[in-house]
Amino acid sequence: MVDHNPLYLLKKRNVFYYSRRIPAQRRHVYGKSRLVFSLETRSYTDALALARCVTARLNADWECNTLPNGLTDKIETKLSPVTQEPDLLDARDGYLRIRGEGRPDTFRRAATRNLNAVVETVGNKPLTQYSSLDAVRVRDSLLQRGLTVISVRRMFATINAAFNFATSEYGIDTTNPFASVNFPPSNPKKRLSIPADLVREIQRDSLRIGDDLRLLVALISDTGMRLSEAVGLCVEDVYLEDDIPHVSVQPHPWRPLKTQQSQRLIPLVGASLAAAQKLMVVNHGRFCFPRYTNEDSCNGNSASAALNKWLKNKYGEAVVMHGFRHAFRDRLRAVDCPSEVIDQLGGWSDNNVGRRYGNGYDLDVLRSYLLRFSF
Repeated sequence: MVDHNPLYLLKKRNVFYYSRRIPAQRRHVYGKSRLVFSLETRSYTDALALARCVTARLNADWECNTLPNGLTDKIETKLSPVTQEPDLLDARDGYLRIRGEGRPDTFRRAATRNLNAVVETVGNKPLTQYSSLDAVRVRDSLLQRGLTVISVRRMFATINAAFNFATSEYGIDTTNPFASVNFPPSNPKKRLSIPADLVREIQRDSLRIGDDLRLLVALISDTGMRLSEAVGLCVEDVYLEDDIPHVSVQPHPWRPLKTQQSQRLIPLVGASLAAAQKLMVVNHGRFCFPRYTNEDSCNGNSASAALNKWLKNKYGEAVVMHGFRHAFRDRLRAVDCPSEVIDQLGGWSDNNVGRRYGNGYDLDVLRSYLLRFSF
């Protein structure tokens, strides 16, 4: 029953109405026993604000025995809407304010860039005014810019997330037109693993040159760390004085981790141990790679661009930094390392529930497998 609810809200065909019983002593003024009119909004947030204003106005006027006279122009046209339907830029800002909390700058930049691409192509509109044709135009525009199908799909994932967030947050009952866009088939290039003999050559060259970028290569080569994980290390993450030298990959304010499984301990052996030792000698600050990391951010993309350029020019177009991570897994397979150990070392997610029980393998067990493949 509506009057058991002090908000006096009623929903019909997804539109909110104000519905309230008129006091007996005032019914002769209205000629009816109930006051019902549309709030002309599908948003629960807007309807709630309007209903509270109408209730306050009715309470005050009924006590003074005033109203209606056209119900004072339908409560002054519903007290002029308190809020308006959000447009896409409102959706972007709300999405970043809530979902962007604690996320790295790369998350905010990507979301801003992807949603701005929609506005540049089809304009900034209230969410209910976007159509499937708009979504298709955005898709075609991005593909015509030379972006790959995979990149456009990734951009649409952000657009969908922000759109769905806003419709839920503002109580808008509408279909997301960006969620049903069709894409042409994609043929992603497979990232190639770096052959073991070439890994050894790169390790030798990196340790010989010995600058921060080449030491970063050597550090990654025998640990399997993601580039951003290594770039974001601070000196306190490197334990050279322990019985088993190792590095602790853990989240930091300047560099979160990709997954929960990414937090791990990795023994240092071979080229990675030599690189860590050199870094601790030459580095007198807090960060292992201060050129790319500070208290606020970790710029792994810049490090990746610089290193990929060096690797491609010197060792061939197919050699890129992420190839070391593929090679890391292949080299462990070659020494009959169990996949569970490989997943723990590389911080790969595991869908096997049983493997997530317990604390995993000790450092000495992990090191024993790394020593089998290190040069």
